[in-house]
Amino acid sequence: MNEKNAVSSPMGVGVITILTVLLVLTLSIFSALTLSSARADLALSRINADTVSAYYTADAQAARLWTDFSAGADGELEEVIPMTDNQHLYVHFIRDEAGMPVIESWTTVTDEPSEEEISDTPELWQGIQEGEDMP
Repeated sequence: MNEKNAVSSPMGVGVITILTVLLVLTLSIFSALTLSSARADLALSRINADTVSAYYTADAQAARLWTDFSAGADGELEEVIPMTDNQHLYVHFIRDEAGMPVIESWTTVTDEPSEEEISDTPELWQGIQEGEDMP
């Protein structure tokens, strides 16, 4: 009599278990990718914040130089203000014929890479050169 009352599920328990495992696995992969992406974004944001902070610090120093130059009597002032390892702020102030101060240049300049940095670049395939046979 117990056998007649037992009802089997329309879908086997195995299929539901497999679908649940696949769903959990997929959600775990997406969460790991999201965490990895968030960490990369945080690192990039920190670099960006440091660079912007360094720029505004150098800009404030250049503004003080401009104020001093405008108040003084020097004919020309040229200054390089370091910002980061490979960037600096270049300012050049002059006086015109009437003695009024003029900003000749106020520019962010990126340094050229050193020979050591260039030599660390891996050799890249240049493609098939003229006269070479195809492999």
